[in-house]
Amino acid sequence: MTYILIFVSFLISSSFNANTHDFHISRTEINYDQKTNEVQIAVHLFIDDFESALVKSGSAKLHLCTPKEDQSADDAIEKYLNNKMRIYVSGKPITASFLGKETSTDKMAVWCYLEISNVKNISELTIENKLLNEIYNDQKNITDFTVNKKRKAFIIFDSDKTQEKISL
Repeated sequence: MTYILIFVSFLISSSFNANTHDFHISRTEINYDQKTNEVQIAVHLFIDDFESALVKSGSAKLHLCTPKEDQSADDAIEKYLNNKMRIYVSGKPITASFLGKETSTDKMAVWCYLEISNVKNISELTIENKLLNEIYNDQKNITDFTVNKKRKAFIIFDSDKTQEKISL
């Protein structure tokens, strides 16, 4: 009987992984700074989900935010983020430059930083956010858009809603 209890306890404990999560969410903060004519973007993603999406998009396993991180990680991140999250001005997509990344304090997520320069005199723009939609059909992408650090829009994107036009 003791062996059965030990075996059942082992099965139960091994079925729970401290690094998994039951919700699929990302957070994006976009600020349009009219003084510098820059769009500053910060994206927060769970590392395991992000790594899965990068592999699905054709990258090798990159071991993000670990000592074994592949040298091509930053290029793969920039390509993925520019493909899945776009900002359109006058109907034309503008490409963001990848500035870098940092691991969250709990080591489960990563903040990625991008910037778009020379964005002048715009009256409206469209944000498209399809981050991780190819991995999870219940993915939610929370996006906070500000102009000069003042909130203009708070949007929750999902697989049904991937774009939002915003008037400045």
